[in-house]
Amino acid sequence: MNYRRKKSGYISGYKYKKRRRKRIDMKKLVIVAASTALLLVGGYSVYLHLPFVKVNKAIAAGDKYTENADYEAAIESYTKAIDIDSKSVKAYANLAGAYLSVDDSQNAKDTLYTGWENTNNEALLDNYHIIVLNESVTAMNEERANIDTVKAILSVLVDDNSNEEAIDILNAASERCFESSYGDDADSLFRSGNSSYSEYEELIRTMLSVYQKAPTDELKKAILSFVTPNISSFSLDLEDATKYINLISDVTSALGTSDEIDSFKKCLDNSQEVLSVFSGIFEQLDVGNVDELRGFVVSDEYISLRDVFLNKQETPLENTTYIPISREGIVLDCNEDKWSYHFLDFDENPSTSGVITLWANFFEDDGVQRASISYEPAAINDNLYPHTQYSVTYLYSYITSGNSTKVAKMNYRLDTTITYEDGTIDETIVGDWGGANEWVMDIDTIESRIKA
Repeated sequence: MNYRRKKSGYISGYKYKKRRRKRIDMKKLVIVAASTALLLVGGYSVYLHLPFVKVNKAIAAGDKYTENADYEAAIESYTKAIDIDSKSVKAYANLAGAYLSVDDSQNAKDTLYTGWENTNNEALLDNYHIIVLNESVTAMNEERANIDTVKAILSVLVDDNSNEEAIDILNAASERCFESSYGDDADSLFRSGNSSYSEYEELIRTMLSVYQKAPTDELKKAILSFVTPNISSFSLDLEDATKYINLISDVTSALGTSDEIDSFKKCLDNSQEVLSVFSGIFEQLDVGNVDELRGFVVSDEYISLRDVFLNKQETPLENTTYIPISREGIVLDCNEDKWSYHFLDFDENPSTSGVITLWANFFEDDGVQRASISYEPAAINDNLYPHTQYSVTYLYSYITSGNSTKVAKMNYRLDTTITYEDGTIDETIVGDWGGANEWVMDIDTIESRIKA
């Protein structure tokens, strides 16, 4: 049996659906395309904000500014790069170069050293050292090198114990860092407030520490040359003399010594020995016991020391007729690598707590050598005037005894002079001072007798 298709479109009891072509939704397509574009753009934006990209961009900008000699802008760009990445070696190096281009070596050094601390990049440290050493050489060539110059050179050796250039420059510094900066004033090296002995001792001990880590003959030579400052004259506080003696002992026990160092140390040792002779009498004079000078001027210790100068015996204490002794400081003088010294006198140190003067003048009375000494007490309230001096002499002379009888005997004489700011002087002499036949003569009587 044949069946005919019905127009209704149903086949075998099933409804037939006519197949239609699928329609494309343009709105949805546009949305998808836009989303893809946004994704690409957003990814590029993220890329641009990555730290390394920003750092490179800042460095590139700095390089461009540097090419155009706009160093201030370059500094700003390189600094920005470091702010983004504190471990960018290139940023530190380029920033230091920009600072050097505007002659700002301090910021250049700070940049390189900070860069080394943050990155451990040895090239940054090497460049820092180069700037330090170049500055030191320049200072020496321009005759303005000083202890700070030595410190700078030594800082390089502390970082790099075997830096040969630093050792060579340190050797040169020992000859060129003192006379030009400290030669005009003996106090300027250790007693001016600009530098101190403690500071100097620290330098030498640091050198010794570097040597112990990396010993070389050149560094040894440099250290020994610094033990005695290469200067013709300088003053030293006596409280530092003992420290200096200990320093020299430490250095020479490790490195050996030299004739100049031995000569210098003899001065320091002798100053302590001489001062010990006068320590007791200074204590008495400090409390006004001038009469104690009578016993001291004839003491074995005083006479023995006086005879060293009277007989022109060898001594590092400068041999003059009148030798000042004080407790504050000494002046060390060098002549052809041989050192001598003297204690500060009243003119050199007006703030002294008192000066005793040893008299080594040859003066005999009937074959008997006189023993003389003088003392100048400290200024009152820092006023130099009126200035008082007591001079005591033990001599063989005639004194008036009993019924105007002249008797020759050993006796003490006290001469007191008071000098005023206008130059006038009051003088009083006491004969047979402390004896049974003491007498007094004032300046008017002295002058009248001289005129007669």
